[in-house]
Amino acid sequence: MIFAFLLLKGYKNKKINHNLSKFFVGSIAGTVNGFGTLAGLPIALYLLIIAAEPAVIRASLAALFFFTDLYAIILSYFNDILNFKVIYRTLPLIFIVPLGVSLGTKLFKGSSKESYKKYVLYFLIIVSIFGLIRSIF
Repeated sequence: MIFAFLLLKGYKNKKINHNLSKFFVGSIAGTVNGFGTLAGLPIALYLLIIAAEPAVIRASLAALFFFTDLYAIILSYFNDILNFKVIYRTLPLIFIVPLGVSLGTKLFKGSSKESYKKYVLYFLIIVSIFGLIRSIF
């Protein structure tokens, strides 16, 4: 979270945009995801530090959340956590997802690079706080 606050203050470093740092960030994100499902924060921080374009950040985070959710569903299925009760509770949410995507697309088109950067950081800080609370309790 310290790095998120540094980014809110305007910190950038384009010198670390190379394969070794990408591997390091991916390793950290995978480890953090295993501990508390917080993989999005290190990846978003890295993309924001190297001053990636908002479209790249948005696409990367969407892919990240999709693949981590898919991974969680597969693990849940093989560990007998996924049952009909969970599926029935999930079905109504499937109809809400297109509304969120539509709203996100409209807000993304109308936002500047700086405002998008702030929204991403605030969103990831909130997600991280909930993830930390969930992993503690």
